[in-house]
Amino acid sequence: MIDHANAVAEQLERFTSGYAHHVVGQHANLEFWLGQARQALDTLDGYRERFDRMASAQNSWVEAHETMVGNFCSLCGGACELGPKMQKPRPPARYRSSNLAQAARRLKDAAYYFLLRCYRMNLLDEEELRARCKHLGTSVDLADLKAR
Repeated sequence: MIDHANAVAEQLERFTSGYAHHVVGQHANLEFWLGQARQALDTLDGYRERFDRMASAQNSWVEAHETMVGNFCSLCGGACELGPKMQKPRPPARYRSSNLAQAARRLKDAAYYFLLRCYRMNLLDEEELRARCKHLGTSVDLADLKAR
């Protein structure tokens, strides 16, 4: 999920500094790229709720079925003979909120600068730039508009 957001951000970052004819080509696919960005942002935004449902379901299953697992051995790839034979499985671990926020920030910044590049090349007008940014959950810096 974080990797996907970073991959989309990386692509958008390339468009920001690419040749003008490449930017025009990617502008032709603007709906696709902004759709990818919006989907990745929605995935990041919904993570906590999905994680809580998944963790609750797993914990309920473990309790209801008295699930026990052996220790995994990183050397042999099987049950570890040196540790306890069977124990309750560990609860799932969450991604850090800061990691999710960092990926979302990078993606929003990359999309913003791609849109700004399109605006500066007269591929978007100010109204469309603002609307696209709003849809991604970011705003437009007035100083960026003056640098056209």
